[in-house]
Amino acid sequence: MDKVDFVKQIIESYDGIEFTRENDGIVFFQYRDKEYGCWYPDADKDSSSPMLVVKNDENYDYPHILPFNVPLEINKSDQYRCICLYETESTVKYLQSKEEKVKDVIDRLLVLLSLSPLEREREFQKEFVYYWDNMAENNTPVQIYAGSTREFQRLNVYFDGKSTLRYVANGIKLSDAKAEDRGKKKWSHKPEVPGFYIPIEDNRRILPPTRDRKWKADDILRIVCGKDLRRISHETYQKLNQEKIKTQKVSLIFEMKVNGNCVIFTATITFRSAKTDTLMNKLRQDIMNVQIVKSRRIDYYFLCKQIGNDTSLYCKKILLIGAGSLGSYTARELIRAGIRDITVYDADDLEKENLLRHTCDDYCVGFSKVVALKFELERLHPEIHIKAVNRDLQAAEFMEILPQFDMAIITVGSSDIQIELNQALKQGHCNKPVIFTWLEAGGKNSHILTVDNNYEGCFQCLFTDANGRRINNKVNRLSVEKTEQNKIRNGCGGTRAAYGNAILLRTVAALLNIMQEIFDGKIHMNKLFDIIPTQVIDMGNDFRERKCQCCSNEYSRRLYKDDAS
Repeated sequence: MDKVDFVKQIIESYDGIEFTRENDGIVFFQYRDKEYGCWYPDADKDSSSPMLVVKNDENYDYPHILPFNVPLEINKSDQYRCICLYETESTVKYLQSKEEKVKDVIDRLLVLLSLSPLEREREFQKEFVYYWDNMAENNTPVQIYAGSTREFQRLNVYFDGKSTLRYVANGIKLSDAKAEDRGKKKWSHKPEVPGFYIPIEDNRRILPPTRDRKWKADDILRIVCGKDLRRISHETYQKLNQEKIKTQKVSLIFEMKVNGNCVIFTATITFRSAKTDTLMNKLRQDIMNVQIVKSRRIDYYFLCKQIGNDTSLYCKKILLIGAGSLGSYTARELIRAGIRDITVYDADDLEKENLLRHTCDDYCVGFSKVVALKFELERLHPEIHIKAVNRDLQAAEFMEILPQFDMAIITVGSSDIQIELNQALKQGHCNKPVIFTWLEAGGKNSHILTVDNNYEGCFQCLFTDANGRRINNKVNRLSVEKTEQNKIRNGCGGTRAAYGNAILLRTVAALLNIMQEIFDGKIHMNKLFDIIPTQVIDMGNDFRERKCQCCSNEYSRRLYKDDAS
């Protein structure tokens, strides 16, 4: 049996559905006075599935029926519209037989056409942005930077002189705000079309525009001052009545929650006059035109929340010491995890030999590593701010600037520098959390040590034995002989350790989790973590040494006694 007869036989098994004709592989049928078509693709793949269309009716706007026409017949006299019945990855088509696929698509159609008015409203809202953008007149979406506060606010408007508009909340600083294009400032302020962010609290009866139902003044008024439902908060309503404007146009950026998702849509309102009045009065009395505008909310807070980042990191400031391979991976993943403000110290330049285990590309070779990192990371998002300091951080400066940050992360490979910074931390009695992290040669083992002056133990404990004598780092697993075998020498005293890239990925992944636990208040001691290819091992605080010359109480008492004498 060919596919057409196969589909026809299944369709005829349904009560209330009448087969009407077949044309070019499409089986047409009648249901509730509408003509539909079912087409099964010729490609005989397990992942293929049938598609449904409905004969175009200018007055037939319904959820999941796409607004554009598809000419299916040769003379193109009859136009059809596709019906979208599946969400991506909602069904594993591979698991269904051909018969099950056809029945599934017909069953979904019958359920769709049986929706109550309230259910249809909910389905329309699920696809609100799709319908909104389809009716928009602009091709380049307006960029919305609303920030972390969900309350009515006036947004600053900027234009790049070409096609892009930005609406930016007060307090949001964009790293490219002063960028230039051919010697001229790229972004210019546009006060003539102010923007207002309006959060919606109750989204009932708010439907997207369709071909049959364009948005007009009544749709705007239904949101801001509707009598049937209070769709905005009392505070927002008051601010609309207090905000005065003297322009002929405004842009309203609405945000509502639909099934837990944020739906953003923008409308530009043209008034009959530019006389000064409150925004609410002008909306009530003076709307001449409502223009649908395609927009996207892309502020850093919103994007982090969308992908599941912990937004408590949004305002954290990190001091990163070291911009080598581990430092560059750490910086990149801190940014992607939700931290947008990092200060990086490092004196070295990026060389060709660094590229295979550094996050910066070859066009940064010859530049300082911190400048290269700043360039790379700030390209990801304009709210990212990297302060690049092209020098080594000295102990005195470390203690001077540390109180400005929420945490310091030390990724330098030199044990001497780590010990020096650790001593400064202990002597300065600064209670900011610090993370020391380092890699062993060979690519198998790495370590993370958390140090907080509120708790016992420090980095120097790792270089101290039970008798208080100085020893090499006792937690490193690789022998001195094998460490020497994995050193790369440049012939003038400089060395690098060979350890590959996998160790960088797993170390940074562990570091992000440990950092989050510190900020969440879940770590109540200084801890050592050993990282091996298959496991992160919490070693607790057994690394502490009672006779450590930096942090032990016994040593501190003896030192105090000597000073007193």
